[in-house]
Amino acid sequence: MLSSAREFINRRAQIWARRRQGPDGDLVRLERRRAYILPTRQGLIYGFTVIVMLLGSMNYSNSMGFMLTFVLIGLGFVAMYACHANLTGLELGAGKAAPAFVGEIVRFHLFITNPGRSPRIAISLSADASDTTVTGDVAATEHGGVSVPIAAQKRGWLKLERLVVETTYPLGLCRAWGWVYMDLRALVYPKPADDAPPLPPAREGRGGGRLTNRGEEDFSGLRSYRPGDSPRHIAWKASAREQKLLTKQFSGSGQESRWLDWDTLTSLDQEQRLSVLCRWVLLAHAENLDYGLRVPGNTIPISGGEAHRDRCLETLALFAPNGQSL
Repeated sequence: MLSSAREFINRRAQIWARRRQGPDGDLVRLERRRAYILPTRQGLIYGFTVIVMLLGSMNYSNSMGFMLTFVLIGLGFVAMYACHANLTGLELGAGKAAPAFVGEIVRFHLFITNPGRSPRIAISLSADASDTTVTGDVAATEHGGVSVPIAAQKRGWLKLERLVVETTYPLGLCRAWGWVYMDLRALVYPKPADDAPPLPPAREGRGGGRLTNRGEEDFSGLRSYRPGDSPRHIAWKASAREQKLLTKQFSGSGQESRWLDWDTLTSLDQEQRLSVLCRWVLLAHAENLDYGLRVPGNTIPISGGEAHRDRCLETLALFAPNGQSL
């Protein structure tokens, strides 16, 4: 009953706060009018206990009981004031969020600043779309970075709809919180298919390729392993020596390019096709191939490099059946 009432109050307060506050900018300051406070379950028990003690002291005219009761009442008010003051005045700034694949964790990077002369203890941040809460302290007149994790469950743009900033410091009797509505979003790519077929063969025509000068005849060095790298390009001896996976890089001539074509995957549904194309893009990039991408409504010319890979992955992430972006 109590939890249902709190959920109802919380939901109505969210609607009212969003209408009043509107979207925030890249820098938000939690003023007093944006910080709300209510007793926690422990706080309600504490208050009930104090009332019982007060009634008992009145019934027996016990002066020591009155003194203890008033001390506890004063402690409760001090704890309420300290809890609210622990939150107000904090400043939050928007950072960036790196792209991720479906099934991975997107981390929204924020900056938090304490302009006051008192440290802020046990400040917690969480997002509506996440069950994870990040808690930490902010020293006086200091600032730092914090990452709010959200699981990427579908491709497209993942938005940080609403950020909850809260604290129950110092005694856990009250919960002070505020809502922040930042325009932060991250791009989520399709999940690379685990059982994707091999890359399309290089051939002339609609699915064809052409000869380029991006071959693998000459070994040119090592780089850190990236998801999608071909296992045959992993430098196992060097990886064992360095205690991390390393991938061989090649340069030369005679390497053929490929077209990664939507129409070659006729037996799969839309999301399965996107997953296979995503895996192909990663494999082609890992093998240093030049490649192009064809999906309904969009054709990306043959090229190579990280910028080309990112453009192809973005096209797959934002693909819609009508050829328009999500």
